[in-house]
Amino acid sequence: MEVKVEGGDEFANASYAKICDDVFRDIGLRSNIDRVYMYCNPAEHVFIISVEIGRAPSPVKVWDVTMREGDTLRITDEKYAAKLLALMWDKYGERVQQISRLVIGLELKEEEIAKISDLIVYDPREDLNTRILDGIDRILPEGARVRYPIPSAKGITIIASENPIAEEWKEKAKRAIRDVASREGGVW
Repeated sequence: MEVKVEGGDEFANASYAKICDDVFRDIGLRSNIDRVYMYCNPAEHVFIISVEIGRAPSPVKVWDVTMREGDTLRITDEKYAAKLLALMWDKYGERVQQISRLVIGLELKEEEIAKISDLIVYDPREDLNTRILDGIDRILPEGARVRYPIPSAKGITIIASENPIAEEWKEKAKRAIRDVASREGGVW
């Protein structure tokens, strides 16, 4: 994970870079984030933080956490049992029964069972976004409570301030996103 901080003096930039690195390490996201760009303007009390998401685990599908045994599914990874059962009950109702802690009985047609493989039990990307937003909240100053998110396909950008966020800051944030996205090979 690369971190670049601009806008403050040398000490402030280095401090915020360390805070970014420490926060994302502490919440276990350093391997999922490629780059973090932060712009600080303490005089106007405006902060922009842009996080570019890198590697995210693939969604977990039904066949990743079960084994079919005739008209039953044996759960092979217990940590997904509750999500799997909720998904199956939501989709198939009473035709899915929990026989034991790790065995699910199916009263489904063969075509329906074939389609089960496409069902997503858990998408780590959704959890990843929530955890990144939690990290951003920890990094931004407490007084910067006015927030303006700028979503993108590859990451999350937040503008934060004590004051209403002006159009000029929105444009600066959008330029920062384009600049970060256009840098190849992680070269700042």
